[in-house]
Amino acid sequence: MKNRTINVQFSLALLLLLATHQTLARTDDVVGTWTSLTLQGDFGFLSPEAQDFHWMFIDQARTREDRDLRDPNDNGLRFSENLIWVQGGYNLSKHASIWLGYTHDWIRPLNGGNFQESRPYQDFLWVKPFGALSVMLRSRLEERIALNGGNVGVRIRQFAMLKHPLPYFEHLSWYAGDEVLAYLTENDFGPEGFSENRAFGGLMAQLTPHTGLMLGYMGQFINNEGSNNLFTHNLQFDLNYKF
Repeated sequence: MKNRTINVQFSLALLLLLATHQTLARTDDVVGTWTSLTLQGDFGFLSPEAQDFHWMFIDQARTREDRDLRDPNDNGLRFSENLIWVQGGYNLSKHASIWLGYTHDWIRPLNGGNFQESRPYQDFLWVKPFGALSVMLRSRLEERIALNGGNVGVRIRQFAMLKHPLPYFEHLSWYAGDEVLAYLTENDFGPEGFSENRAFGGLMAQLTPHTGLMLGYMGQFINNEGSNNLFTHNLQFDLNYKF
């Protein structure tokens, strides 16, 4: 009986190892960059009562080094995507706010023609300090709309981030976090259910009371249906200015 139990455990472990190996074998690894400019502020210049109303504008360019998947001799970075976000928010309390936003996305796939997307979204944001540690949680409901065919994918995104000042380095902080994305409906963009995970971390520098920099890494896993999954190793850079 003991030998039979050991054999069963060994068989299960072997099957798990083989399944894990097959999953990893179906994932392509590429590198890329996400470079963005963020502008933000509030409407307090209109009246003191308007200080709880906020706005934000983001422009982000993305590149990928994925041409080597087809041709080992061609492995340079290519421009793959540009996104613009425009959003407005209102403070519900000292720590909580709600936002309405819109994203326009210009996409250049590796194979096939270029296309564009519209993505209206709704956010709930919660930010709270615990001593020197700052915690940020964001829940987003996003409607992804293909402009070339009108297909809509409703997606939920859960974001969490920690930030803490670095000792002995004034105005410099580390940050780390994760975001999980899942489709709530059938669509042409990805499988229903879990579609993507983004784990990230790096450094933030507050250069002036209004200007900041962010430099870090983000590992982006994309669950592709009917083809190899994709893992992109992205260098992130953001220049932000607060009015």
